[in-house]
Amino acid sequence: MRILSARVVHARRDNRTRKVEAIVRLMAESGPGGGIMRVDVAVAAPGRAPGAARLRERLLAAAKLAFAAAPSAYRARRAA
Repeated sequence: MRILSARVVHARRDNRTRKVEAIVRLMAESGPGGGIMRVDVAVAAPGRAPGAARLRERLLAAAKLAFAAAPSAYRARRAA
C-alpha cells in the first residue's frame, strides 16, 4: 500500500480537551494495478506540542499511521 496524497478536509478545536480533531483524506494505491482509493480518517492531536512538528504535519502523520496499521477498518472508495 502506498499513500499518494493526504490533506486535511475538516478540522475543529475542542477547547475542553485542548485537542484538534480532524478528518484527513488519503489517496492510496492498494498495490500494483490495484487502482487508487480515497479514504477519510478521523484523527486527533494536541493543539500545542512544544518541540514537536507543526500541527498539520502531526495530523497527517497520525492519519497515515492509523490507516497503515488497519486499512480494513476504513471504508475505501474508488477515486475517479
